[in-house]
Amino acid sequence: MEKKVLTQEELAQLTNLQNQQNDLIVSLGSIEYRITLLENNKAALKAQIVELEQTNATLGAQLTEKYGNGNLNLETGEIITE
Repeated sequence: MEKKVLTQEELAQLTNLQNQQNDLIVSLGSIEYRITLLENNKAALKAQIVELEQTNATLGAQLTEKYGNGNLNLETGEIITE
């Protein structure tokens, strides 16, 4: 069996390619990790939106029951009923 050896240049090229591949794999993993964090944050914010809308609807119904339908001026607290 004959033993053959790569040149230093060929070995350097292969090593460089391997290092580039490793860097890409690490970068992709980092991006996927950040995407997961962002997706989790997005889901949490969507849940907060649902809660906020439910609270808004509940308060709106309570105020409508108490004061009737109308327009509210948030600066003065005045309600102009229809």
